[in-house]
Amino acid sequence: MEIIVADSSPLIALLNIHRLELLPALFTTIIVPPAVANEIEPGEQPDSPWFMLKKRDFIRIAHCNENDSRLTILRLQLDAGESEAILLAKQRGLPLLIDERGGRNMARDMGLNIVGLVGVLLALKQKGRLPTNSLIEVVETLECARFRMSKELKALLLQ
Repeated sequence: MEIIVADSSPLIALLNIHRLELLPALFTTIIVPPAVANEIEPGEQPDSPWFMLKKRDFIRIAHCNENDSRLTILRLQLDAGESEAILLAKQRGLPLLIDERGGRNMARDMGLNIVGLVGVLLALKQKGRLPTNSLIEVVETLECARFRMSKELKALLLQ
């Protein structure tokens, strides 16, 4: 995976545990729609990793085609960020980083290749970019930050 569209929740989870810098080890670019940026940016300081990665053009803001009728359907069931991220990924033929169950189900129904934060951590582990001791720390910190992860996914990550 080189370029991926992202919803806010995995990005916010990484920002909350001060580990957003893990993403450039796996992706060349993260694309977010304006609604996702609007969910993240008000809580960030100007010198935060979010703005630093945005300044380096690693995080890019891009609009979906809002005339697409699928956006209205998505917005009836999901929040604006999820809706725009799903449609943007579909319109650009890119994978989607998303964690919420409802959004994942809709994205899957639309034929998108989806990955969650746990999948990102697993890929980093498999590529040797996140050593086991660091992975354990990330998982524990995510749990302290109330990121929900099933016992099965946790076991898969830590095996």
